[in-house]
Amino acid sequence: MPKARSKERINEKLLKQAVKAAQRQPRLAFYSPVAACMLNYWKSAVPRFSISEFLAGIVEKELAKKWPKLYKTAETKVKTKFKTRRRRRSSGSSLKLK
Repeated sequence: MPKARSKERINEKLLKQAVKAAQRQPRLAFYSPVAACMLNYWKSAVPRFSISEFLAGIVEKELAKKWPKLYKTAETKVKTKFKTRRRRRSSGSSLKLK
């Protein structure tokens, strides 16, 4: 895993390639039977619970902590290129990210 650096230098060429890749395929996948079990439970127990939305919130929060400058730059570049398709969280959701 890349180390967090206090003075991040962002390679613009690599970032441009990453933005294009994110536009083509914005989904991520990982293997975790325990996480799948827990999240499928919540999907069954909580109306309108979105596994994708929940995981995106967790992952983005942790990435922003690990690489703040890269996160801000990537967020700006990606959001100016295309609008996200995330659904808004319903006000009745009992799970909140902290």
